[in-house]
Amino acid sequence: MQNEIQSAVGFAHAKPEKAEELGALLVSFAERSRNETGCIGSWINQDAQDPNLFVFYEIWATREDLDRHLAQTYMQEFLAGREAYLAKELEVRQLTLTGSVPGAVSEPADPAEMNQRYLDAYAARDIDAIMDVYAPGAAAVWEPGKAVSGAEHRAAVVEFLKLEPQLSAKVAERYIVGDTAALVIDWSIEVPSMPEMTGTGRGLDVLKKNARGEWRYVITNPFGSL
Repeated sequence: MQNEIQSAVGFAHAKPEKAEELGALLVSFAERSRNETGCIGSWINQDAQDPNLFVFYEIWATREDLDRHLAQTYMQEFLAGREAYLAKELEVRQLTLTGSVPGAVSEPADPAEMNQRYLDAYAARDIDAIMDVYAPGAAAVWEPGKAVSGAEHRAAVVEFLKLEPQLSAKVAERYIVGDTAALVIDWSIEVPSMPEMTGTGRGLDVLKKNARGEWRYVITNPFGSL
């Protein structure tokens, strides 16, 4: 029996002068997609031989979910203005999964469990996994009084990973009201190449449930707590 899962694979050939901008844009789209109803996965790849070629792959629970995604304002705006980025027409193929349905990634019921997912992603130096714990538009405080989000946040994490940081964190307190949670975090960081960054502290993280019932960070602030 055929299942309802839908997939889409696409090839975007960027104009050389627009490759970096297009890559960042597609990555931001993938991050937003993962928080939409019915999205099982969304990935962006850059061709190993041709840096101007980006290949994206998405999996959706149903055709309705995929159609809803394509109707999103940000997708419609990109499709309408795609010629500004592309050297040739965007090629997209919609697929239907055959064979067995892959198991879904287990999502924590307790928002406090997201702390370990955050640590695991940093330990793996996996930028996509790190960004996936955040909701679209989430704010991360990188110095007191200054928060970053979106592409700026991703760029900051990429640079931070180059320092090979060693993070540890424990949930000291947790408060849940409906679909919103606040975690008080006791953390420590060691950066061998920059001893001045090594230290400990108590921070406050705020999470919300998205439309799929998954907890995602909307604010991470290592400098402030309740």
